[in-house]
Amino acid sequence: MSHVYDMTWAEFLIRQHAYHRIEKNEWYKVREMAYASLIGSHIDPKKLPKSKEKFIPLDNEVEKGLSDSARNAILKAQQEYNKK
Repeated sequence: MSHVYDMTWAEFLIRQHAYHRIEKNEWYKVREMAYASLIGSHIDPKKLPKSKEKFIPLDNEVEKGLSDSARNAILKAQQEYNKK
């Protein structure tokens, strides 16, 4: 555990990114197996999901943006700063 405490913040973020990438690749494998087992069984084809992504969405990155109120607050703060 001491090697974790000796890491710099940048090294920790790199290792965290690698861990999440490995986990996501494992979930791709799980999704592939689960989808194959689902379509291979005797389930009504009308009830099957149309794609693997709809079955288990893994790339559901939502657009991360500012709300209008947050954007207005930032603009107001920048204007006040520029006036000073």
